[in-house]
Amino acid sequence: MPVHQQSEKIILTHSTGASAEVYFYGSTLTSWKVAGKERIFLSDKAILDGSKAIRGGIPLVFPVFGKGKAPHVTASLPQHGFARVTRWKLVNSSEDATTVTVQLGLDHSMITEEFRNLWPFDFSLVYTVSLTADNIETGLRVHNIGDRAFDFNTLLHTYFLIPDASAVKVVGLNGVDYVDKVLQTSSKQKGDVVIRGEVDSVYANVNTLKLEIQYDPSGKGIQVQKNGLGDIVVWNPWTEKASGMADFGDEEFHKMICVEAGQVAEFIALAAGDAWEGSQILSLL
Repeated sequence: MPVHQQSEKIILTHSTGASAEVYFYGSTLTSWKVAGKERIFLSDKAILDGSKAIRGGIPLVFPVFGKGKAPHVTASLPQHGFARVTRWKLVNSSEDATTVTVQLGLDHSMITEEFRNLWPFDFSLVYTVSLTADNIETGLRVHNIGDRAFDFNTLLHTYFLIPDASAVKVVGLNGVDYVDKVLQTSSKQKGDVVIRGEVDSVYANVNTLKLEIQYDPSGKGIQVQKNGLGDIVVWNPWTEKASGMADFGDEEFHKMICVEAGQVAEFIALAAGDAWEGSQILSLL
């Protein structure tokens, strides 16, 4: 069965053996296996009972990145918004000769009264996951179904499982302006991004459509092809931050890197009735 629905998650299985898993809670993809190996990091301490955002996978950030700032309407929302801490529903599934696809939905009627009061806009989100033999595409459609405009951030907060963080490099950001949230500085990227300590950097207006996460000098790794998503966030908590997270193992930072495609440097304005879409395609190098 290409799409198997369980009480808490959906499992996609391709005829070639590739697979993916998506939890209804947060519509969080927690697994992508291709060529016999897991490619997505999920913390061994991740909480999967719907009481907290899932640590790992691809959490969906909406409608704010990080913590909103007053007087913006998102100021009182939880960090990264409510989409990743709300249960979604399956709206469609399909398969053809090459692709297995599921779509999950969330709208304003499904969020808590507290979130509704804090962000009182009518919206509809559709998250599409499409699995092929050798890649996976994840995309979000945001539709303003109300009678007034709203603005939002969104991000595919992708955690990649890697052999060694100290050997990994992210290729494709050379020359891009970024904000280093650890050092509280702005700079221009010189060369490839490497991990030598805590990293939390926001790269704005990234014109390159394809980035590479190279595991080691062999060049093996993952390609990220982004569509409609202008910004990239690179994150690794390193030692101190890792030890301070209850749902993250003290040494797990060695085997993960977040390379996150989204729209976070500026808010996206969406007029009443309008829709926006953004997506990424992950494939092996």
